[in-house]
Amino acid sequence: MISNKQRAYADNQHFDYIEKVAEQDGQVVAYLRSSPDFFSRNPQLLMEIEVPHYERGAVSLVEKRMALHREQYDDLRERLSEIVDVAHRNDYLADLLHEYSMSLIGAESIADVLEITRTTLITRLNCSESKTVILRNEVVELCLDEDIDNVVVADATDYVSLADCHVRSSVYCGPATPARIARFFNDAQTDIRSVAIIRLQHRGSNAPDIGYLALASDDKKRFAPHMATDFLQRFGELLSARLAVFY
Repeated sequence: MISNKQRAYADNQHFDYIEKVAEQDGQVVAYLRSSPDFFSRNPQLLMEIEVPHYERGAVSLVEKRMALHREQYDDLRERLSEIVDVAHRNDYLADLLHEYSMSLIGAESIADVLEITRTTLITRLNCSESKTVILRNEVVELCLDEDIDNVVVADATDYVSLADCHVRSSVYCGPATPARIARFFNDAQTDIRSVAIIRLQHRGSNAPDIGYLALASDDKKRFAPHMATDFLQRFGELLSARLAVFY
């Protein structure tokens, strides 16, 4: 049986060995860094020195270096592919905002504005559902003389209650809680898993509200809390600017 004294001695020997190896490794690394042509002068070592490989056994330095280069190449190719995908997605969204802007300019009525918005959200952004809630006033009542699908004209008292389902930022993205579904999508025909709620208001942080634009998806990751909201905010600003003429 090993005594505590023997165990302590063995531990000290082990630590001394580790320190000695680390010192020797440092000397070798320093020499190789100061002599980059070492392997050019001793090419046979590239094939003689073997590096442990857990899957294939020992491999030469040349094979090891080639494997590292392949891994770096695959990593760079994957990153480049992600960058290209983001660029294509941004181009698509920029084109969509431009087309939406032009459509809003050409809209002849508030009904056209709201229908263009709904069609864009469903067909171009692949939302499962959309709902526009706008405040009631005399101009809106006069100009909106027909019922439009997925549009609610709310009185001031009803509108205030919607604030319970929203935050004060211009855009909310997150899970579809029962309260938010009840407020915005109580008649939805699909299973709603995530929502985006865009606050519509006159330009300016303290400007009066116009309403809300609510989007829904059956994918819980579609409107995730961590997602960027720049596009949705600009979409809401365009709609707000077009609706502001009625308030």
